[in-house]
Amino acid sequence: MGKSKNNSKMKNLIGLTLPKFYRLNKTLVKLLIAGLVFIQCTHKIESKPSLPEPVQFANIEMQGDLSNRIANNFKRLEEEKYQPSHIFLTNEQSNWWPGDGEGRTVLGLTLDAQASKKTPQYLDQIIALFPEHMNRKGYFEDIPPDSILDEQQLSSNGWVLRGLCEYYLWKHDNKVLAMINQMVDSLILPTRGRHLAKYPIDPKRRSHDGGYSGSRYANPVNQWVLSSDIGCDFIFLDGVIQAYLVTKNEKLKPLIEEMIQLFLKIDLFEIKAQTHATLTALRALSRYYEISRQGNLIPEIEKRYKLYREQGMTENFENYNWFQRPQWTEPCAIIDSYLLAVNLWRYTGKPSYLEDAQLIYYNGMGATQRFNGGFGCNSCSGADSPFLQRKVQEAHWCCTMRGGEGLSRAAQYLYFTEGDTVYMNSFESNTALLELASGKLALTEQTGYPFKGEMNWEIKSSQLKSLVTFKIFIPGWAEKPSLQLNGKLAETSLKNGFLILKYQPFQGDKFQLHFDQEVKQYPTQNQHSVKGYYTLRYGPLILGLDTKEELKLGKDERATISANGRFLLNNQKVLTPLFSQDSASNTISSYSKQILFK
Repeated sequence: MGKSKNNSKMKNLIGLTLPKFYRLNKTLVKLLIAGLVFIQCTHKIESKPSLPEPVQFANIEMQGDLSNRIANNFKRLEEEKYQPSHIFLTNEQSNWWPGDGEGRTVLGLTLDAQASKKTPQYLDQIIALFPEHMNRKGYFEDIPPDSILDEQQLSSNGWVLRGLCEYYLWKHDNKVLAMINQMVDSLILPTRGRHLAKYPIDPKRRSHDGGYSGSRYANPVNQWVLSSDIGCDFIFLDGVIQAYLVTKNEKLKPLIEEMIQLFLKIDLFEIKAQTHATLTALRALSRYYEISRQGNLIPEIEKRYKLYREQGMTENFENYNWFQRPQWTEPCAIIDSYLLAVNLWRYTGKPSYLEDAQLIYYNGMGATQRFNGGFGCNSCSGADSPFLQRKVQEAHWCCTMRGGEGLSRAAQYLYFTEGDTVYMNSFESNTALLELASGKLALTEQTGYPFKGEMNWEIKSSQLKSLVTFKIFIPGWAEKPSLQLNGKLAETSLKNGFLILKYQPFQGDKFQLHFDQEVKQYPTQNQHSVKGYYTLRYGPLILGLDTKEELKLGKDERATISANGRFLLNNQKVLTPLFSQDSASNTISSYSKQILFK
């Protein structure tokens, strides 16, 4: 009976009449179409919202001060110390940061070269020599025991990854991509499960000492060899996330999310985390946000940036090297804070982040670049003192190379585009080609900013047949902004920090922005700074007095601008901005500038 029933079922199935079969297929087709429509709609819902994108390096050419700063940094990185015969260091020479200087050098030269349009003499040779100086697994330093992780080794190789990734994104060299993939397989992936479970985040288990280049503690804690640069494991995270962006290796995703989970658990203030490591981690999270669009990351990044700004930033927008330990500043962290501030604006649209970026660039980065193009460490202004002084003339082992990243991005971040909208976020003399949704637009800018509130643009060519929206950032210190188009007052609106001009650009069009700037007093910003003091700023520029003895001001004493553009205190004493080249060659002992007054 069972066999007969089965045969009957089989006959019924095979014996479908043609109309029935057609009707069944028609139903299936309808279901398939509906499914495809659903998938397409779902895809549209989940598609990533657009973000303003920076101008490509190939499409901008700098003039003026920023051009000189980039050129000086590039020149420094071409000098003997950074050439192939000297760049590779032993563990002892690098203070147990294996590959750190090598990776940062590749990063700095790669970005400086693109921003300056110069060809590096030694960059390709340095990269070609990497395998000779790596271990048999393809990364820097000896291979540690399977049970041990060394956070300085991971952090250092994070910079190797960053340098190689930026070089690959520039040159698309498959040999470099193979090096990155080997590091993913041999170094990165084997650490999965060992960060969240083992990395010590209890403040009582961390040491709070260390020199300018950090200190490595030989005795493992919870199977981790730790560093005085508390949290530098998350510098590794920055390299890991960029490697994920380049390789698209999905095996990296669980490790990335493990490390992010760990970072978000840390009480950065209580553990006295290194601010450079903290800000690099926040940059890493922001990069991961761009890849994943996990919206919950942005409030977490903003919360920690706020902590840094209120308790880890100096009064001239440099940094405490560690939370609660204002011993010196580090340009690596200053540059991290600049990059992070610009990108937080991209994600949130909040103009305060663009103001921060300008203040950091002019007073933090501007005060730490030295006469030779390198970068050095200063005192923590506001922490028990109204003075800014020099601590290290040049941090040639790390900050000089990171200077290349900060300066080159400052050039790239002058313009952002989104659809047919152009964002002009800061002001430097330049020539740029902007690629918009409806075509290309070439323009030039000439400006005396930040010393003058005047900017002049000229349209050199335009493919555009419709309206373009120009959004020109107007910082809070800019007063009475006005825009002229071809000599006539333009119709504009001011919204969310931007002066907005909508018009169809033509070749030869000229528009000029003007705003007033005055010397004003600003209260201290760090909760731990000396009380009752204020800074004097002209626009974004902090002004200081060259002195070793504190000058106290009376109620009626004022800073003014003379007819020849000098900043005068009571029409007598000369104040100078931190962002100036005239004092860049001063030695450590001779540089002393009072920047806080009461």
